[in-house]
Amino acid sequence: MSEISLQDAKSFHSVVAENAAKWPDRTYVHCIDQDKSLSYGALYSVSNRIARFLQDRKLGANDRVLLLAENSVENLAIFVSVLRYGATLATVHVEMNQAHLSEIIQAIAPKIVLFQEGLGLEKLRDNAQGDWFALGEWSERAEAATGFFADLEQLSDADNVESIAAPDDHGVIFYTSGTVAKPKGVIQTHATAYYNYDATADYLQLAPGDTVFDCRSYSWLSAQHMSLGAPLVAGATCVMAKHFSQSRYFEWLKTSQANVGFVVPTIVNMLINRPQEIHGSDLPHLRFLTSSSAPLLDEQWRQFEELYGITLAQSCGSSEGGNTAAHRGADRKFGTIGPAQKYQDIRIVDGDGKRLPQGETGEIIIGGGKQQAFGYLMSDGTIDRLPDDGHHSGDLGFFDEDGHLHITGRVKELIIRGGMNIAPLEIDAVLIDHEAVAEAGTIGVPHPIYGEEVVAYIACKQENRASEDEIATHCLGRLPEAKTPKAVYILDELPKNPRGKLDRTALAQHYKDHYADKVDWTA
Repeated sequence: MSEISLQDAKSFHSVVAENAAKWPDRTYVHCIDQDKSLSYGALYSVSNRIARFLQDRKLGANDRVLLLAENSVENLAIFVSVLRYGATLATVHVEMNQAHLSEIIQAIAPKIVLFQEGLGLEKLRDNAQGDWFALGEWSERAEAATGFFADLEQLSDADNVESIAAPDDHGVIFYTSGTVAKPKGVIQTHATAYYNYDATADYLQLAPGDTVFDCRSYSWLSAQHMSLGAPLVAGATCVMAKHFSQSRYFEWLKTSQANVGFVVPTIVNMLINRPQEIHGSDLPHLRFLTSSSAPLLDEQWRQFEELYGITLAQSCGSSEGGNTAAHRGADRKFGTIGPAQKYQDIRIVDGDGKRLPQGETGEIIIGGGKQQAFGYLMSDGTIDRLPDDGHHSGDLGFFDEDGHLHITGRVKELIIRGGMNIAPLEIDAVLIDHEAVAEAGTIGVPHPIYGEEVVAYIACKQENRASEDEIATHCLGRLPEAKTPKAVYILDELPKNPRGKLDRTALAQHYKDHYADKVDWTA
């Protein structure tokens, strides 16, 4: 990454110091569950104490601090403070990566581990690397602080420890979710972390004093970018909850006076299927919600907006490529992800790597360098650098005449029937258009003549059921014969991965286990 100009990235030391100077009393983060807030002035004080703590233990650039905790004010205080000092902050979703925690900790080789008590982590401490400290709780009243934060009160909060990080030193390590496959550690430099946060603040159009609301885990990259980093660089406020609550979500948006809220398609579906008695006019501060982490089908999108009168925008990104494309503020365009984000160069290429013109579908490659991750932290502790030409996303898509990105599927999920390339998302969109369908997932299955054949899985809404024949009839006339599902299977709920995305691999396995030996395609 050193060959790319990163020198215009701000250090997190300067970001924290400038915010404290401008808005010492403004809230940086408020946690609803804790009923606790941390101001920019208090963040500056805490970060200076943590910088002194890390300096006293002789942590250098690229030395790692592992944070194992749920959403809390303390979580964000540690995250930002380690970046302010210039060391490397590593996060792991404890619940999702439980089976791999020992191996992950060994790969990270942390000098310091800060852990939340009550998560069953104490049993790992005796055989793991690093000095372990129970996180405890921060409090504005020094005498009420506990654990690690109580120990910090013995240290000076004077700003006399400079940042030790260069722009291309490692800033953040986060782990992708893994169930069958092992999770991967992805490394961002200090500069690329800053650029991702700045790009997010830009497309969200965050201004100083704005408020965002999130209830996703800060162990995941998306929440780190959107509601931890973007407010930090914009001088805005983050209001958080520890977990999503369908019954309380809109009330949280209302009481927090949030200007922007964050959702994923699973949350959108839940709010559609069990409507709440609220309308956008009841949320005068809310400009829009933005959905990420998985594709949002047009029908779901339109249905949500019609039901609630709330604008819903989209964004997309990846651990490796960073924030990729997004609607700018509330200026959304149905069926698209939006234009390329600040700092990004997105290429659409064919199978030979040749750049394709507007309107043609190919693999999405995300380059530009400033947001691209440094590489993977492997299980043996070595680092595998990402390609110089950008992150090969594995997503299929194209740019339209307005410069908006469309995602049409995954390269690996592409169904090739008799030489025709078929994107599953196109068929999913037709299926979800049926009034009884709550979820849809299309896959290709082995066929003796065509190579692959199209089959579909659906889950029905509780109040409205449909038969497999009804769904098949619904598709006739809406899709070409080659793209029409030749079999439809109904499940109570479609399988998801830990991030809430449809798991087509699990659908393919379900077909193999339950139907492959029973279907006679030659009949």
